[in-house]
Amino acid sequence: MNGGGSPKCPACQARFRGTADCSRCGADLRPLMALAVRAWRRRCAARQALLDGHFAAAAGLAAQAQATCPTPLGRQLHLLARFVHSAQL
Repeated sequence: MNGGGSPKCPACQARFRGTADCSRCGADLRPLMALAVRAWRRRCAARQALLDGHFAAAAGLAAQAQATCPTPLGRQLHLLARFVHSAQL
């Protein structure tokens, strides 16, 4: 995964188009897709943890998601979860 924008093919840097194979070079992007899904699930769990008042868990899940597949909105979620958690300490 790249540092923050949309994912790109690790082989040729073509923009990810949501297919299992890169549209430019034909590389297998299933591992990339699996990482993106894992991060998405962790962000969903982090949002639910925030709603449930589990702020430490939310911060941890958001951090894991960012480490797996960073996104600008994921960064905002992580910052929010860390802020709410630290405010409660």
